[in-house]
Amino acid sequence: MNITITPGAATEDAAQIDSIVETMESCMETLDAAIKRNIPDGIETTWSDEVKNNWCQYYGSDVPEAMAEMKQSATNLRMAVEAALKYSGE
Repeated sequence: MNITITPGAATEDAAQIDSIVETMESCMETLDAAIKRNIPDGIETTWSDEVKNNWCQYYGSDVPEAMAEMKQSATNLRMAVEAALKYSGE
């Protein structure tokens, strides 16, 4: 089985993943600030409690996990390129 790896393209893909993650993290921080600003503590309505609770779960757990997985994908891609280049040089 032959595998062709274009190191430049693969490392560019990894850089794009990093850039996407950085952008998403920045946007999520902006959204978090907006939610906290617009639904301050002390407002006790069913909808505000539900929105804030759901957001806290999503932003506090789901988002960081997804971002970590995306970062790991970029790292894995870089490691695969390095391993392939090392293997092809042997």
